[in-house]
Amino acid sequence: MRTITFRHGEKSRTSSCAFAESISNVAIDQFQLLREKTEDRHNLRANAEQNLRTVLSAFIALDSRTNRLTCLTVANGTKTISDEDFDREMEKKSYERGKLRDLHAEVLARRALKRYLALEMRTLLAHGCEDENDSFLLERVGLEKGRVLFKMKAHKSIHLYVSSCPCGNATIRKWAKGGSRFEGFDDDDVNRELGPFTMPKQKHETPFLPLDVQRGSVAVAMKKATTTTTKNEEGDDNPSSATVKVLYENGTLAKGTLPVGENRVGRMCSCSDKIAAWNAVGVQGSLLATKLVEPIFIQSITIGRKFAYRHSARAFCCRVSKTFPSVNHPVLMQCERKFDLAPIDTDSVVVFDNPNSLIWSAGENEVIEVCNGKTGQREEEKMSSSRYCSSAFESLFFETFKTSHGGNIEDQMKEYAAMEDIQHYDAAKEKLWAKSFIPRFDEQTRRRRANAGKNYYNA
Repeated sequence: MRTITFRHGEKSRTSSCAFAESISNVAIDQFQLLREKTEDRHNLRANAEQNLRTVLSAFIALDSRTNRLTCLTVANGTKTISDEDFDREMEKKSYERGKLRDLHAEVLARRALKRYLALEMRTLLAHGCEDENDSFLLERVGLEKGRVLFKMKAHKSIHLYVSSCPCGNATIRKWAKGGSRFEGFDDDDVNRELGPFTMPKQKHETPFLPLDVQRGSVAVAMKKATTTTTKNEEGDDNPSSATVKVLYENGTLAKGTLPVGENRVGRMCSCSDKIAAWNAVGVQGSLLATKLVEPIFIQSITIGRKFAYRHSARAFCCRVSKTFPSVNHPVLMQCERKFDLAPIDTDSVVVFDNPNSLIWSAGENEVIEVCNGKTGQREEEKMSSSRYCSSAFESLFFETFKTSHGGNIEDQMKEYAAMEDIQHYDAAKEKLWAKSFIPRFDEQTRRRRANAGKNYYNA
């Protein structure tokens, strides 16, 4: 009879530096505080009857003057809505879309960050509002072309934490060796003890020379719908066709994703692709870009499970550096602290099977939202829209920044679409998807264009 032994859901690892530990501590501590306020049925609490596993992501702000780390947003999740629901949502105008489509943790945390930034702008616009305590991430910088503009304070920066390696290109263990946890660090940073609030310096490989482009080393990958699949420790989904299974097995396709053009079985690009887009054009999105002097970029990414520096560098930034020479290269680090402490049989594979996603932003401290990852809607109020969905964000934005058309969102959208800032942002996104993420085959390129693929890449 076999003796059953147990381990934590995450294997032990060594941290890149003290700063990575500081980031992970802030993110995990905040989530642990919030999840205890959720209902038992969501299975998010530490003592939940079922150990339903998930992935955690958070955006953290660092104040270099005070060495203070503040959690701005937190979210967990590994699911997407069905292809059918996705298609129905994408047929609507953006301000009518009431469902969250992609409920992976990184995407939800970024949606919460956009809401946080919009709420902060609204507060700063209020008459007589002064940031005497230096508590805001942004500051007003006056008028340009009749518009109030903002920028991130010079002494503040934002940092991304993810408990497990983001799905897509970063999970493909090909075309490079993973590298050590100190990979790319300055020798001085490796050889000396950095403090908990000091981010190490890191040099990425530039110019980046991709290997095996035709086999997908820089290509975009699609997430599979979660109606028939569950994600496991490797970021895998159970493949639905023999063709995709072969691509998984020979390593030419990131497990849990699909080739470009396979639009009948996948709709959304992977988290690796979305992070690469954030590093190319900023994390703020197109509407907020019209209110910022310059884009907001992530300064570091800290990963727990399955971190590999060279694969992450390729996935998150370096593969788009030819098209975007000024792409942001965040410092990439591994943390030692484990997020998943639930026991598991040592011979078993971890499966991320919790369908529920907790979403929170610091701008609304008392509001904790739980959404169903398979429906894209709130669990607290059945069949109700999330405050982080597209329609809710655009309503908040246009209430804050009313144009000459007043409260008519459709007319305001048209007015914004004609703005030079929006056109530049959209052109940059189009350039990114058309030239940086090279499809594997001509047939996939043809399908992608025929399906107006740009709509599938909306974050």
